[in-house]
Amino acid sequence: INAEYGKQWYQRRVREAVVSTQSTGIPNTNTTMLRFTTLLLVLSGATLATDQETFRLSFGQKGLDWFETVVATMEDIIKEIIMGGLVITPMDLNGVEVTNLKMRDIELPKPELSIVPSKGYRLNSELTMVIDGDWSFGFLGGDLTVNTKLNLDTVAGVDADMKNGIFRTAAGSCDVDFISLEIDMKNEFLNNIAKGMVEDVKERIAGIVCKEVNTALDTSFNDLFQAIPHEVKLHLLTRDIVFGFGPDSNPVFSSDHVDVPCRVQAQSKIPFPFAPPRGISDSVDPEFIGCVLLSEHLVNSVSFLALGKGAIRENIPNKRFPIGSDLTNTAYFKKSLPQLYKAYPNKDVVYKISNLRYPKLEFERNLQKVDVPLRVLIQIDGATVINLKLSLKTRGHLNIAGNVITGSCDEIKTKTVVVSSKIGDIDAGLANDIMDDLFSKTIIPDVNAFFKKGFRLPCVDKVIDTKKAIAETKDDFLRVCGDFELTDYTLAVVRREVEKIVDKFTLDY
Repeated sequence: INAEYGKQWYQRRVREAVVSTQSTGIPNTNTTMLRFTTLLLVLSGATLATDQETFRLSFGQKGLDWFETVVATMEDIIKEIIMGGLVITPMDLNGVEVTNLKMRDIELPKPELSIVPSKGYRLNSELTMVIDGDWSFGFLGGDLTVNTKLNLDTVAGVDADMKNGIFRTAAGSCDVDFISLEIDMKNEFLNNIAKGMVEDVKERIAGIVCKEVNTALDTSFNDLFQAIPHEVKLHLLTRDIVFGFGPDSNPVFSSDHVDVPCRVQAQSKIPFPFAPPRGISDSVDPEFIGCVLLSEHLVNSVSFLALGKGAIRENIPNKRFPIGSDLTNTAYFKKSLPQLYKAYPNKDVVYKISNLRYPKLEFERNLQKVDVPLRVLIQIDGATVINLKLSLKTRGHLNIAGNVITGSCDEIKTKTVVVSSKIGDIDAGLANDIMDDLFSKTIIPDVNAFFKKGFRLPCVDKVIDTKKAIAETKDDFLRVCGDFELTDYTLAVVRREVEKIVDKFTLDY
């Protein structure tokens, strides 16, 4: 089985496929089913992650089973790729020339993927093929049909190429076991002669198959990985953020799961004002298809870039506390801060709250903390009467139900400093009590009401249907695990993009 296109053509097709499909996982080449299925054999190795790891993908056999099902939905498209682009080289079998070999039909049962501890993935796939061709022996000749069913068993590995920032695949073992092979030369006498060539044909096809698999793993997929961009721009919260990503170390293949350590870093022109990454030390929950683990460092880098000074603003009066409500009149402070009421009796009050720096998140086991310094201005008749600076610290929990995130803010602590006051000195303890009371009646109830109701993950609801999921905070990282199915919309988009690749290939071919 051969693909006689030049390297430049191949690299160009790879880049077009990456751009047009945004990495759907199927390169735009004229490769066979063997190259397509070996795309599943991308990861291998057995080294430990470093303390620079900020992102980890972890999945077990259940995740591989899910991916098998996704691939099976594309069987008709894969078949079209093979039927349109497969070229089988001529054979010389003891003087009998076999030429013009073309695929007439192929059956592609769902491939089986499994983990080979400390090595990589094993792909086991059964293929049934019908091939037509011509034969000649001296002045004699005619047409023939080869019917074969074979079992492909191969293992692939990969190294983390830190210099180029990619995972680099490498061929491992490859075995082809023929379940059956028949040569029909359209004549009973000739068919009896052909039986003597079966073993030679098996040996020739097995060598060709394994050579194709090894070429795909040692060359083709590495070209694909090299073409994939190492940066991606995402719009998060208030702005576009550019993330760089690449491997942290070789994936770790255990007996029941695979960990893929990565370095994902939000790019910043100035250094981050917090500690460097500390690494991640956890894996998949085997109850789920897969898990994503995000380091505290990665989450804080997003917070630093998107929620810097002044990005968070809250003003009162608002819809919850309109003008005329208790909080918006100085009479509210008649007992707690009598000097304010005495200086401004029955006056409307405006509160302006803004952050002085990014919210810093801290993950602990089954607990998340947020620390953010705030500026609180208390204004009357458009003038600032009290200027406060405080540190707000909260403790809470997150959970996921389906595609909906829920949670709670269980505790709040404030430490208040009076920056300026037009009503005389204010005791720091008193100011702290006032802020505790203010936030317990305003921001905290709003946050809890919001998280109790929950909110759907943006875009995810349209892309995947989450059957069950769990969010857990660990020491220095967040782990989100889930079972999900691709929606009809997603499958339609994937099919449409893959079909574009097939159309391009057909035109080029």
